[in-house]
Amino acid sequence: MSKNTSNLEYGLHNLSNLNFELIKKSLKKKSVTNDIYCKNFEKKISTFTKSKFCVSCNSGTSALLISILAIKNKKPIIIIPNINFISVANIVYLLSGKIIICDVNEKTGMVDEKTFNEVIMKCKRKRIKPDIFVAVHYAGNVLDLKKISKICNKEKIKIIEDGCHSFGSSNNNTKVGASKFSEFTTFSFHPVKNITTIEGGAITTNSLKNYKKLVELKTFSLIKTKINDPYILKTPSLNFRMGEFNAAIGLDQMQKINEFKYIKNNLVKYYIKKFKDIDEILTIKNTDNQKIFWHLLVVHLSKKYLHLKKKLMTFLKSKKIITQIHYKPISEHKILKEKMILINKKNSINFYKSQLTLPLHTKMTKHDVDYIYKNIKFFFEKNK
Repeated sequence: MSKNTSNLEYGLHNLSNLNFELIKKSLKKKSVTNDIYCKNFEKKISTFTKSKFCVSCNSGTSALLISILAIKNKKPIIIIPNINFISVANIVYLLSGKIIICDVNEKTGMVDEKTFNEVIMKCKRKRIKPDIFVAVHYAGNVLDLKKISKICNKEKIKIIEDGCHSFGSSNNNTKVGASKFSEFTTFSFHPVKNITTIEGGAITTNSLKNYKKLVELKTFSLIKTKINDPYILKTPSLNFRMGEFNAAIGLDQMQKINEFKYIKNNLVKYYIKKFKDIDEILTIKNTDNQKIFWHLLVVHLSKKYLHLKKKLMTFLKSKKIITQIHYKPISEHKILKEKMILINKKNSINFYKSQLTLPLHTKMTKHDVDYIYKNIKFFFEKNK
């Protein structure tokens, strides 16, 4: 195991060789929030993703919320992939909206043309008119939106890309964040993501109108007026600003993104090579796209061994190997059921039952992969 951490975590930030001079400068400024460092970070992201505009904010969840508010701020009806973190479902709940659960492809964990078409047909039969589709790029992989976007255009459904897992990934030479088929792409810079700002997020768009709306929404939607009547509240919103300190860390991380991608992708290649002799037990998913920036190392247990999943996770934890599940399907959260007006979930339930996330981060080495492999192989030899 690496000496960097007591446990082999499933994901971990890398703030090694941090540019402390840059950080100090950001803290000594008169304005320490939403100023020049944030603007420079936004420009970096726009250039990197080849999008026209970028707005920074204080989390990936905030990025999703602002994007939804920019399209429909009351009672939105939103199509959500069932394999998904709870952020967007919680947002819909709080906005008194309705949730449409879309099933996923059992191999990728993402929506595909077939599962999306199925949910659209069911909506039509029930006379449900969705407003938004939140398209999730999962584990670093990229959802191809070309065909799905045509369906959305026909049905007048706006697309928001949730790129929180896939900052730095590409598909057909188009980076996640280019927002080629969407109104917005959202990102998270939480510590376990591909780069971090400690906490933070961003939204990219190619529409000036959308950009201006996002800028308003992230600062309470207050419009400055005159000295004796300082502002007008255009529409109710909240504070979603990023700190200059966080943006400075983001700028430093952007300098290292290619290095981080290289390390992670090489670790994945080694995982694939090492795990070949146990692929009848455990298979690594999403290995087809060579241009993705791996966020999570997603594996699946074969049906024969599903009953051992909890026991395997417990055993690995005893060996200081921390695993995780990404994710419990949205449909299985009882508190959200009252907001669900349509549920398609068969594939996602199967995906959830077999899915496991193994450690993958930039502080790991091939020796760590050897250690993980050795312990997994030992476990299955003892539990045949």
